[in-house]
Amino acid sequence: MVRRLHNVNRRQCLESCDSIKSLLCDENGQISGSRTMVAGFTAGIAESVFAVTPFESIKTQLIEDRKRAQPRMNGFIHGTRVIASEQGIRGFFKGLVPSTARQGANSAVRFTSYTTLKKYAEGVFPSNENGKLGTVGTFAVGGLAGIITV
Repeated sequence: MVRRLHNVNRRQCLESCDSIKSLLCDENGQISGSRTMVAGFTAGIAESVFAVTPFESIKTQLIEDRKRAQPRMNGFIHGTRVIASEQGIRGFFKGLVPSTARQGANSAVRFTSYTTLKKYAEGVFPSNENGKLGTVGTFAVGGLAGIITV
């Protein structure tokens, strides 16, 4: 369940980055490398606040609870209820600053790499009449950008 939610959140991060990139484009619709990096960093912050940090916090607290002599949490749903009732909303945002720094930096590098590789690939391997990459090319570029950020 957490893995499926993580994949949904990754797609939302991609959509966030595209939305932010559209706001940072110049009057010709182009975006510089530094603005792409800002868009990626901002999308990473959004991903951290709305998806990564809450799930990481729950996961970490579940792991720590299992180490106790008498664990109190019985799985993800029950653990989420216990955290909410005992700690409130703050319980889901433990570790926000380091998580946000990691996600922001990771997304900045990932999206800058992706955009740079995609522009290069479209110049070398255009796969349709308007010079854009097809599905396979886009998938390959995304995979390379993912390898760079691992």
